[in-house]
Amino acid sequence: MNDRTGHYNWRGILRCILWGLLISIPTVGIVNVAILATPHVRGIGFRPELRYGINATVCIIVCVLAAFRHTQITRSSRSTRSRFIFETLTIAVFLLFLLYRRGGEELALQSLPALTLLVLSIFALSPQGHRVASLSAVTIVLAYVVGALEVFGVGLSFASERVGSTGRIELRDISKDTWNVEHRFMTLRSGANIHYVDEGRGPVLLFLHGNPSYSFQWRGLVQQLHGSFRCVALDYPGFGFSSAPSGFGFTPAEESASVEEFVDRLGLRDITLVMQDWGGPIGLAFAERRPELIRGMILGNTWAWPSDNRTTLGKFSVIAGGPIGEFLQTSFNGFTRMGIQNGIVKKLPASTLDAYIAPSVPPNKRGVGSFYPGQIIAARDFFEGVERNLGRLRDKRALIFWGLHDVGFPRSDIDRFKQIFPVHHVVEFPNADHFFFEDEGEEMIPEIRNFVDSSQSSSGTVDPDHQES
Repeated sequence: MNDRTGHYNWRGILRCILWGLLISIPTVGIVNVAILATPHVRGIGFRPELRYGINATVCIIVCVLAAFRHTQITRSSRSTRSRFIFETLTIAVFLLFLLYRRGGEELALQSLPALTLLVLSIFALSPQGHRVASLSAVTIVLAYVVGALEVFGVGLSFASERVGSTGRIELRDISKDTWNVEHRFMTLRSGANIHYVDEGRGPVLLFLHGNPSYSFQWRGLVQQLHGSFRCVALDYPGFGFSSAPSGFGFTPAEESASVEEFVDRLGLRDITLVMQDWGGPIGLAFAERRPELIRGMILGNTWAWPSDNRTTLGKFSVIAGGPIGEFLQTSFNGFTRMGIQNGIVKKLPASTLDAYIAPSVPPNKRGVGSFYPGQIIAARDFFEGVERNLGRLRDKRALIFWGLHDVGFPRSDIDRFKQIFPVHHVVEFPNADHFFFEDEGEEMIPEIRNFVDSSQSSSGTVDPDHQES
């Protein structure tokens, strides 16, 4: 921007930049609210092209350019408003065209409300640029601080996506020192490509993971037990390094059906299920359909009944499964990172934490992490079915582990499982959290050995009045 002498008017340039940042502060917020409010399936229906790192960057650039352009048009044209509107609409149409080319009609329609509000914000705020000179020093400093936070958020968003030169995370990126197993894959009839590990020989232990996690969570137990048992752990479709076919709904009922087909394909029998978090309802639903395949139950920090928003678990579902949870997960991989870190008492090595987070580093793999908290309430019919059919498993022996630091699964849940499984043994861990096997894995090994060995030697007859300690 030149003054009348042909020299750059640095004061005018800085004023335009400042005003552009001021415009961007409310605009970024408005655009993100519009993206999250546009109807879509929470989590899995979110388009990563609209994540914060991208949309905030576009908003900031467009707002700063609008401030410069409005100043230029005001100085050189009598038809200021119409020309500015035309140029702004042209930019919006161009952005819409790019989104259409990138993701088709669906992406274009989902981004349309946000683009509309971006344009309206620019129309409303850009003409107020002359007021910059009258702003107080406090307002100017605050604008720069908030603008810096926006830019920091953009950097944080992109930093969560760094995956090296390949542009993605692969199993070979996880070191053998962290996870030393043979990685296998199986394609189900649905088209889902299942990643799993199958280590050792002997009585079958089938490990079912929770969210946000995948089969990696069981690596410590598998390493310690595969010398005596056949340890099988899979990633459900859409989780970990498993992929889901087009049209897959990712519901717990579908995941449970996938587990059942997986078991049939491997020909597993006399299974001891090892379940935590979502592994509980997904595994129990499978066991209810096929009780003849199940030898016993090992479970912890899980549930098998409907929840509502009056419970701690239900409140978590509303927050983590709602717009806030989706925003943090899809834009920053926040739910995965915070869920892992806050669910373990001890400090994990950096390589272990990186491996936990690895599958959800690509933005298009993150949605399932924010979809599943919402299913705690949304999948009520599924949970009612699981609870209704628990009587089919009453004759199964159960080993119950419980991390008492986990506020989402209080000790009262243990009592419910005691009623479900009359023959049970409970091991409480006062110093463990949601991922109790990370905190107390060494303590679990002899308990699991004793439980499976005694299950193998039992006749299968259960005295409903007998309870183990």
